[in-house]
Order: sequence, then structure tokens, then C-alpha cells
Amino acid sequence: MRAVPRVITYVIDRALKAYWKAFKPKTFGVKALILHPLDPELCVLIRQSYGDRNRWGLPGGGYRPKKELAEAAVRRECREELGLEFEPETDVLEELLTTAEGKRDHLTIFRVTARSDQLQLNREVMEAVWTPLDYSGLPPGAPVSRFADIAVSAHRENGYS
Repeated sequence: MRAVPRVITYVIDRALKAYWKAFKPKTFGVKALILHPLDPELCVLIRQSYGDRNRWGLPGGGYRPKKELAEAAVRRECREELGLEFEPETDVLEELLTTAEGKRDHLTIFRVTARSDQLQLNREVMEAVWTPLDYSGLPPGAPVSRFADIAVSAHRENGYS
């Protein structure tokens, strides 16, 4: 199967956002604060090929609760986007309701530890980097998603780092 060009992914993203603003559907999403297998002070941040392509954020995506559990969805999304598998233990850092894109998105943010540091990006991800939790591995002044900030804060509040 041939990969979908990034421009098509971008067009689909714009069409979905217009639909969401008009109909305000209830959706479910997951994101992952992925910790490095050898250094828990490093995490993965990505820039997506759609939406705000300058902003660094957490990998993740949508799922349907009737077909898949949130934990299975975060594992699937990160395997698809980054080629990463996780250790068995996962922690829920936050559960949020967001309406930022016009939809009612129920978002679960997980903390996981990768089994490998080798990243294999798919078409949805323009760039990915292992960075310290203070984001010092990103270009100076790079914008970071509020969900990454929420995840790192919750990670630290729970007695880590």
C-alpha cells in the first residue's frame, strides 16, 4: 500500500476541524509521555505533518471506546506513529475534557517507558526527538503543546524526576 501524501493528511485535518466546529461530536483521544528506556529524564516530542506543524507535542491519536481500551489505543498510536513498543507498566497522568478544536474530546494522557530509543516515523509525524523533560533538546523558543506541559507537570507531581 502506498503512503498517503502529507498534503492529503493536511486537507483531511482541515475538513475534520470544520465538521467538528459545526456538529461538536464527542470523541476520545490518547497521548503519551514516552520516557527513554535508559534515561527517565528524556521524553519523545513530535511535530505533526498536519495542524500546527511548528508546535512540539506528545504522540497519540483517537480511538473508539466500544472497540478499544484507551491503553491499547495509546500503544497502537505510538507503534504506528513512531514504531515504539512500551514496557508493560502504564500510568494515567491526566484525564481531561477539551473543546479546543470544536469537538468534545475526552483525552487520557499516559506515562509509558519505551523498550527502545529507535524512532521510525510515519507520514503523520514530520519530526521526533528525545529531549530532556525541560525541553532543552528543542530549538530555542520552539512552541510546546499544553498537553506536553500538563503531562510533564503531572509526571513530576507524582514523585518522578
